[in-house]
Amino acid sequence: MGIPAGDGPFPAVVLAHGGGWIVGEPASIQPLADFLTDNGFLTVNASYQLALQAPGFPAAIEDIACAVRYAASHPLGDGTVVVIGHSAGAHIGAVVALTGASYSGSCELVGGGIPDGFIGLAGPYDVLRVGAIMTPFFGNPIEDSPDDWEAGNPTHLAANNPALRALLIHGAIDQVVPPDFSQNFYQNLVDGGVAAELVILESVDHAGVRSPSIVGETILEWIEP
Repeated sequence: MGIPAGDGPFPAVVLAHGGGWIVGEPASIQPLADFLTDNGFLTVNASYQLALQAPGFPAAIEDIACAVRYAASHPLGDGTVVVIGHSAGAHIGAVVALTGASYSGSCELVGGGIPDGFIGLAGPYDVLRVGAIMTPFFGNPIEDSPDDWEAGNPTHLAANNPALRALLIHGAIDQVVPPDFSQNFYQNLVDGGVAAELVILESVDHAGVRSPSIVGETILEWIEP
């Protein structure tokens, strides 16, 4: 938890790290979390169920939705929450941003579980396109669990929360998750009534989009228009 200087109340952000759904840790996105704390945001750099240990669906979605409830109800927060996810965390964050109210799991906190805004950094938003790599996350191949794959596919959920604000950022030279994942999802969101923006950064790779020196000011300008 990062708490800014001052008395508050503060707007809150929840960060979800990358790692291909199987590995990863909040430390990978901590510099961005520190940047946001320094700029006046109550910051929750969240962990979630990794598929290395057990299927990530729905547990990882429930974990980030619970983090949203925690941030929204924090006594130093102003009640607003933006979820920021990188790579696999952007996929998870997108599902929460669109359908988080459906995921409570063992979370004891009340609240909607849906943030006011979503920022996706190099997200792989179409699980059908990702393909078999997603099998550990869902616990089964798509032919065995089609309903889970559908429920965990942001591309098919884009019209579920037209009140959402969304910013998608992607590096033009990303060799891990091609930029058209964000380009296509942006169009899905717009078609679904979401107020979405898309930023493609020239000469930026997959890891670069989580660097505060590259995306920090863009994020601040979007959150505080």
